[in-house]
Amino acid sequence: MSPRHRVAILGGGAGSMTAAYYLSNTPALRERFEVTVYQIGWRLGGKGANGRRADAGQRIEEHGLHVWGGFYANAFRTMRACYADLNRPAGAPLATVDAAFIAAPHVFWEEEVADGWRHWPVEVPTAPGLPGDGGELPTVHQYLQLIVSFLHDWLAEFPHEVVRAALLNSEEPLMARLRAIATAAKHLVSDVIDGSGLSALRAARELSRETALADGTEHYDAILQYLDLFCEWLASTVMREIASHDESRRVFVIADLALAMAKGLIRDRIHERGFTSVDEQDFADWLRSHGASPLALGSAPLRGFYDYFFAYEQGDAARPRMSAAMGLYHLLRLVFTYKYSLFFKMTSGMGDAVFGPLYETCARNGVQFRFFHEVAELVPDSISQQIASVRVRRQVNPKADYQPLIVVNGLPCWPSAPLFDQIADGDTLRASGCDLEDPWSGWTGGTDIELTHGRDFDTVILGIPVGAHRMICPKLIARSEEWRGMVDNLQTIQTQAMQLWWDKPTSALGSTGELATGTGYGQPLESWSDMSHVLVREAWPPAIAQPRSVVYFCGPMKNPERVPDRSDPGFGERQRAAARTIALQWCRDYLPHLYPGALKDGEVDWEALVVANSSTGTARFEAQYHRANYTPSERYVLDLPGTSRRRLDADASGFDNLLLAGDWVFTGLGGAVESAVIGGMQAAQALSGVPLGIIGALPNPWSRLPKFRAK
Repeated sequence: MSPRHRVAILGGGAGSMTAAYYLSNTPALRERFEVTVYQIGWRLGGKGANGRRADAGQRIEEHGLHVWGGFYANAFRTMRACYADLNRPAGAPLATVDAAFIAAPHVFWEEEVADGWRHWPVEVPTAPGLPGDGGELPTVHQYLQLIVSFLHDWLAEFPHEVVRAALLNSEEPLMARLRAIATAAKHLVSDVIDGSGLSALRAARELSRETALADGTEHYDAILQYLDLFCEWLASTVMREIASHDESRRVFVIADLALAMAKGLIRDRIHERGFTSVDEQDFADWLRSHGASPLALGSAPLRGFYDYFFAYEQGDAARPRMSAAMGLYHLLRLVFTYKYSLFFKMTSGMGDAVFGPLYETCARNGVQFRFFHEVAELVPDSISQQIASVRVRRQVNPKADYQPLIVVNGLPCWPSAPLFDQIADGDTLRASGCDLEDPWSGWTGGTDIELTHGRDFDTVILGIPVGAHRMICPKLIARSEEWRGMVDNLQTIQTQAMQLWWDKPTSALGSTGELATGTGYGQPLESWSDMSHVLVREAWPPAIAQPRSVVYFCGPMKNPERVPDRSDPGFGERQRAAARTIALQWCRDYLPHLYPGALKDGEVDWEALVVANSSTGTARFEAQYHRANYTPSERYVLDLPGTSRRRLDADASGFDNLLLAGDWVFTGLGGAVESAVIGGMQAAQALSGVPLGIIGALPNPWSRLPKFRAK
């Protein structure tokens, strides 16, 4: 039998672990491939990693706030397969994928109005099916149909009685204009046009149902005329009433954004040119160019969508920027293709619910894991388009085969620090305080090794994000114009996170309710989520007050003016200190609105925070969890206008034995778990030749490099 094809996977994030899973999940694949994952530090997960703090109730400490979209077809399908393969015993914690993920439809936007902030609850209906079911997605034309139908139905039940009456009121001048459009389009709409404003939307809806892509442009133009006429009528007739009524204003904002998207789909011929044709524009600018009002452009839903992607240049909340192509496609997928619930939450940390099961399953399937292996550089061959070697720093020497998981309340979990008793000179490492996940930690231990082509690997899958490529891919960047363009143009930013444990239930803290997730709030910790349901997975000692709720927060963090070289081990501590300072001020400024029950005598009641020590006052705040994601592989990759063309394809790196995986490759969906999973599936599919039925990845119109050819 011929030797197995050796695959070196660099990094242990979602893209890498997806590739490892799909290269090892059948006996036939295990006979073909010998897969090894090389991971810095002691745990997997990348930006989705979490740890358990042994000296603080084995509390869950996340890199950020992770909520999965109900449209994550590939990610959920992968996790369903993984949990089925894992086959945990009935009654075990997180025994099934349905126990690991729960519906989280309770969503809030935070709306800033003249007299302050107000909660804007969003009621999202349950949709048929489960995430990962089916594979058929709407066409661009079908998205247009969905938007127009939504608009009609949304406005037909307008909450303001004066506006609702005006929408249904027949006007002769409007009737004449509607009939003129119908006559020109040869559209028989006598049964839907009654001279009311709402009938303009009804006519657009009916015409969109009749119009197929082969019908040419005249019917699309007629739909656009109906929509433009409705917008004109709305602005001239009922705007005063809308602006003076909270619920009406909110209905208008959603409708106005949807109208701009519908008109933009038609005007820019997205059905012909594709979503990527508007990549050069900022999403808000694109909406503005298609008639979105200042009220809608400054609204909580649009701000919240930018928050969803940390979409701020250099991490500066005053500089929102996002590709219109990515924003439009992702939003349509999010709203119109979710299954069951708009969002889902994990019932433990993401490391416990996702990366633990992936690790256990892959390890059972023969995948080898080399923890404490920091990739230093990918070295191309001097003649061919091959990766000749990978230089790696083996950070420590485990005493035996390192076993990375601990068990908390029966659940395999990742610790928040290395398991020092499994490491030679572990006491020295512990005493140093060095963070092995931080390139600036100052750790000088370890050994330099070199993985070589033909001996250690045949193919490399690079899952380490683009933020680290200046460090680890300088020779690839120097050789390839495409690599240089990607690294120079894909901007990455720092992010920050905070978790607060309270001795009060959520119901006593505020009015948003249990399991709520919100966004669009005060910067920089603009997104938040009640995660109290995960407390059962923690193990606080009975001798201290038990937490009754925990809330996670996250947001962008401004990039430092200068990122030092590796001779500055204090860089990480300065970033962490900055995150704590920012979080403390944010709590004083913004926590009272979200959680008035957290106040005492008009100030944040720090004594109501749960800690595992005897600290008091703001020291209890210091003992909560604060994180700055500043290392190259943790930084978030932005989708700035005009940069999608710079993303490489997972299966087109320009090097014959190199594949790519992660949310930084081109998928059309931007930075998301779903994108990372797609990238990993694309890499595995290219190498194995096994079709994986990938759903929803856009074709890359700018791809110039040759596709990977399986050997």
